[in-house]
Amino acid sequence: MLNKLLYALRIKKPPGFKVPRDVMLKAIPVRNAAIKWEVDKKGEVALVIPQKDKLWVKIVSRLFRIPPKKVIVLDEVGSYVWRLCDGKNDVAKIVDSLCKRYNLTRKEAEVSLLMFFRQLSKRGLLGFAVDRRLIEGRVKG
Repeated sequence: MLNKLLYALRIKKPPGFKVPRDVMLKAIPVRNAAIKWEVDKKGEVALVIPQKDKLWVKIVSRLFRIPPKKVIVLDEVGSYVWRLCDGKNDVAKIVDSLCKRYNLTRKEAEVSLLMFFRQLSKRGLLGFAVDRRLIEGRVKG
C-alpha cells in the first residue's frame, strides 16, 4: 500500500524491467536531444542540462538564485563514449572500441560501460533503442 502511494507521488520508482545482458549489448544508446553538449580545448565533453520547467523549480530558483542550467564535464573516457552514442553504434561496438583504445579486457570495458550508462540513463541524459523482437522473444519464451 505504501509503495503504491510512493509510486503515485513519484517519490519512489517502481521496479523496472531487467534487460538481459545479450539484449543490452545489442541496444543502441541514444543521447537526449534536450541536452546540449560542447567539446572544450582538452577534448572533454561538457553536458549542458537545462533547469526543469516546473512551477516549484521556478519559485525555488528565484528564492535561492539557482542557475538556469547545470553543466557536467565528462572525463576523457566518458567523452569518448558520449561521442560514440550517436544512434549508430550498439553497446557491443562501444565495448569493442573501448577495449582497443584503452587496452581493457572485454569484461572490464563492459562492466564499466554499463555502470556509466546506468548513471547517464538515471539522470535522463541517455536512452536505449532496443529491437522490440528481442524483448518480446524474452517475455513470451
